[in-house]
Formats: sequence, structure tokens, C-alpha cells
Amino acid sequence: MAKIAPFRAVRYNLEKIQDPVSVTAPPYDVISPALQDDLYRRSPFNLVRLILGKIEPDDDAANNRYTRAAGFFRQWQDDGILVRDREPSIYLYDEEYQAEGMGTVVRKGFIALARLEDFATGMVKPHEKTLSGPKADRLQLTKACEANFSPIFGLYSDPCCVQEALTWELKKRTPDFEVTDDDGVVHRLWQVTDRTVIGRICGLLENKPLFIADGHHRYETALNYRDFRRAQSEGFSGKELFNYVLMYFANMEDQGMLIFPTHRVVHGLEAFRLEPFLTELGVYFEVEAHTVDPDDADSRRQARDILRNKGENKPAIGLFAGGRTLYVLTLKDAASMDAFFDEKTSKALRTLDVSILHRLVLEKMLHITSEAQEQQTHLGYVKNFDEPFSMVQSGQCQMAFLMNSTRMVQVRDVANAGEKMPQKSTYFYPKLLSGLVINPIVCGETVED
Repeated sequence: MAKIAPFRAVRYNLEKIQDPVSVTAPPYDVISPALQDDLYRRSPFNLVRLILGKIEPDDDAANNRYTRAAGFFRQWQDDGILVRDREPSIYLYDEEYQAEGMGTVVRKGFIALARLEDFATGMVKPHEKTLSGPKADRLQLTKACEANFSPIFGLYSDPCCVQEALTWELKKRTPDFEVTDDDGVVHRLWQVTDRTVIGRICGLLENKPLFIADGHHRYETALNYRDFRRAQSEGFSGKELFNYVLMYFANMEDQGMLIFPTHRVVHGLEAFRLEPFLTELGVYFEVEAHTVDPDDADSRRQARDILRNKGENKPAIGLFAGGRTLYVLTLKDAASMDAFFDEKTSKALRTLDVSILHRLVLEKMLHITSEAQEQQTHLGYVKNFDEPFSMVQSGQCQMAFLMNSTRMVQVRDVANAGEKMPQKSTYFYPKLLSGLVINPIVCGETVED
């Protein structure tokens, strides 16, 4: 099944970087233009210049964000800003954060290389759809820089928490790298070179499938890059570094593993009227009206609790279209979703809150096609529960659909069925920080057995 390996990471040289937080960055796909500008200002060595460089007006095939990233990557290594570890290692990676109602939570995992497997083998299981644009972008970056700058987020199942037991003693020492990000999440990294520990951890995962939690575009990009490099090689053993990808491994049974929802906002629908829409919703859903003050934090919190409680036993979606009313939609009959899916589609996918919203509500009732959804025509995504209320009240959008979190068992069941959820069905919090370790895909090097 899964094949993982230690590697010699490229890391920031803390003898030359006095403020580590100034050089790290969130994943490229959550960096807004404003944050990109801010990261550029924080340090001339911030990783944003590698993972999401600015586009300049005179860019061409020979000089662009990808070639500039490659130039920065080479120069920073030449200048000792980035240095490569001497020994193949794995890197323990903990994230400590505050979760509402839970207090301090720590998600524990480690970073290593994972052998790239085609999805058809069933060894690596995706759960979300991908788009061609981001994959083309990441492939150009990988070709230019020959490196993985950010790890894929991978999950495995281990109810006995063997990896955690093997490594807890190692974490008693001071971390090799520790930063607190803009959201207050504390990121800690420990390098592990002990061959015995590495061997036991690698052995732990050899009989387990891997589930992609986050980084679907980057994983498919790595597959495409592997195939590109193989086509350039007269022969390959399978141990070349381009056959592997940088991955963060976390136990899906870890108590620090939380999934947050992503809410949907709808805008720009001509001739939309709420009353006929509510009538149509009533055919499929129990529609309950609850009073909410969109400007009051306590009232919004109560609305979220109502939605969570309704979603404990059956799919439930919140609808806010202005005023002081939150409509809670609970599906009357799960069998009603059969008409919107192929008969071979698993029940796990048919009865997901996000599947019901996208297929039944957005496509059938609001006529927002799957293509329009992918292009985010009439549709936007918001992670914060409070923001959709203000967006509706200000007229930025016509309505907001408030979602409950997708559960871990649902992610596993859909992935095991070989199926894909709609985009942004899961939001694994916190995000992995980019800049802790880099995997250089060095020509001629191979992984260790």
C-alpha cells in the first residue's frame, strides 16, 4: 500500500533569518492579493515569492512568475538563506490552536515523502474534484523550480495511535522550528534522523491506504510531473525523487483533527424571488423559520447551534436571504436524491449536505449548472460563519447557504467508494504552513530503501 521515505529537506537557515514568521506563508490557494502584498513586505525571502509570485505586465515565456521563482530558489540556496539537511529525515509537525468549546487543541503529524500512486490503484484516495487551471499553474512552477514547496495533506487510519506513541518522547526537546501564524496557530517542527524510529513509522503506513485531505490539485500535478519526467528518461527505477511527493501525514483518529464547513453565497440571479423559492424548497425539505439578528454575535451563534443540532441526525442546510429570518432546511426523504445521481453512486455521496445543496438546490432549483459552479459564476465560498450574513445584508449577494461540517467518516466513505465530493466540501483546520520544509527534486538522486 502506502510507501513513504525520509528525505533531505531544504529549510530556512535560522542563523540568517532572525524572524522565522516573516518568511513563512499559508498555502498558495488561500493567499489573497492583499495578503500577497503583505507577505512581500514582510521579508525579501518570504516563501510567497516561490509559491505565488507576482505577475508583472511585461511577463513573457522567458521571464515570468515561474522563472523568477526558480531564480530566487537558486539564489537563496547559493546565499545560504536556504540550506539542505545532511541526513535523510522525517519531520514531526504539530499545530496548536484554540477551538471553540474545546480550548487548546493540538493536531499531530509528520512530513515525509510519499510514493506517487495513480488513483486507479486505490492506494491513494481523493475525495474532491479538481480544476484544470490550478493544475496547469502548479505544473509550470514544478517544472521551473524542480521542487515541492508545500506538502500534500494526507490522512491514514490508526486507532491505536502508534506513531504518536513512538514520537512523544522526541517532542520533549526544543523544536527545531517554531512560529505563530497570523491566526494564532503555533507551528512546531522537529527533525528526526533516528533510523530505527524512521523505519518503524515507515512500516506503520506500508499496509494502509492514504486519503488526501487537502492538496488535490498539487497531488495530481505531482502525478503529471512524474509522467513528464519519466517521458524524458530512457529508463527509470521508480526510486527517482520525481516518483515521490512531499506529504504531511496525520492520523484521522487524532483528537486534534477537525473539519470546518465552507459556506456558499449566491449572487447575480436575475428575477430571483424568495417566496416561490421557499415554496419549491418545501417539496423536498422541511422548512423551519428561526428569528436571527444578523448584526448580533450571540444571535448568530444561536443560529449556528440550531443548524448543528438539526444536522445531527439528517442533512440540514441553513438559508439566509436577508431580514431577520434563518430558514433551516432538512431533507424529508433521502431517497428523493436518487433521481439526481447515477444508480451506482454511493449513498454516502448522495446524502451529503453539500451534494444535496449542489445537485438539488443550486442546479435544479436555481439553475446554476455544474460548469457555472466550477467557474464560480453566481456562486462564492466563505469560511467564516458570520460573514455571509453581512454579505447578504449589504447586497453583495442575494442569499447565503450555511453549512454544517462534513464528518471524517463521510470523507472516508466517499473516498473508499472512489467518488468525489463537490469542491470545497471540507476545510481541514488549521492549514499547513508553507516554508517549514522544501523537497528538492534533484536529478540523479533516489530515495533510500
